[in-house]
Amino acid sequence: MKNYEHIFGVDVSKKTVDITHIKDQESSHRKFSNDDSGMKELLLWIQEYTVSPETVLFCMETTGLYCFPLTGFLSERKIDIWVEQAIQIKKVMGVARGKNDKIDSLRIALYASKNMERLRLWKPMNATLEKIKHLTALRERLVETKKKLEVPIGEFEAMGDHAMAKLLSKSIKSSLNAIDKDLKNVEAKIMAAVNEDENLKLIFRLVTSVVGIGFVTAINLMIHTNGFTIMKDVRKLACYCGVAPFEYSSGTSVRGKTRVHHMANKKVKCNLHMASLTAVKLDADLKQYYERKVAEGKNKMSVLNAVKNKLLARVIAVVNKEQEYVKNVA
Repeated sequence: MKNYEHIFGVDVSKKTVDITHIKDQESSHRKFSNDDSGMKELLLWIQEYTVSPETVLFCMETTGLYCFPLTGFLSERKIDIWVEQAIQIKKVMGVARGKNDKIDSLRIALYASKNMERLRLWKPMNATLEKIKHLTALRERLVETKKKLEVPIGEFEAMGDHAMAKLLSKSIKSSLNAIDKDLKNVEAKIMAAVNEDENLKLIFRLVTSVVGIGFVTAINLMIHTNGFTIMKDVRKLACYCGVAPFEYSSGTSVRGKTRVHHMANKKVKCNLHMASLTAVKLDADLKQYYERKVAEGKNKMSVLNAVKNKLLARVIAVVNKEQEYVKNVA
């Protein structure tokens, strides 16, 4: 593990970045605009401390698009970046007494300096995967919009007001048709992007060879593992997806049920749930496993969670071996 002399904690917002530098228990703070001019000023500030990029580590929370100017700037200059989940920092650092951007940047810097064993350096996505990521986000917004339009119709149907349900359905028919058309168009663009990159094309083919893993689950796994360049370990990926079971016990008196942790990527976890339901119908081995465990009295959701772990194990195996999964279909 590298010994970083200069650690910078960053609180990112849309227009500004608050950065706290710490070294030898001393700290200093600056605010910069989150644009090219701000990045140039930041470089001059870094150079006041060192001209050696290998001695510098920047740590920040995940903030989506707002991180891009800074991560791109630092990456070009070979400066190491640690992008951490906000909930992880909160969990380790505890409840904050008082909150502003300056305090947050200091807390992030302190988190990085005290938890180097957790360090996982950020790697930029290739351009194609970045495109897929944004197209996938657009697809999700379209799906959510369609769902919001359809929910009231279902509610009126459930109440027995079929006339109102029919009226609403007719009123949004053209909108739903337009959304469906846009969904097909976006999905076609996602697949076209996958097929542009031979490595991503191979990974997609391998991952979807696992029974139960479809288009949406495969794409989200590729995005959140950066094309399986990070989290190649099954246990770590299962933890990230919120499907790894943990024991809850202490001494002789506390004997809680083994359960998964609430901190997880909820999106991928949901994808895996749908994948597990498909797998126990179509995969002969998993179907037999599910039915046997349920017959033994195991909780159905607990058994499905075990199926999710098995699916992830298969996904990691096919990617690492670069061999398609040999199907055993019911």
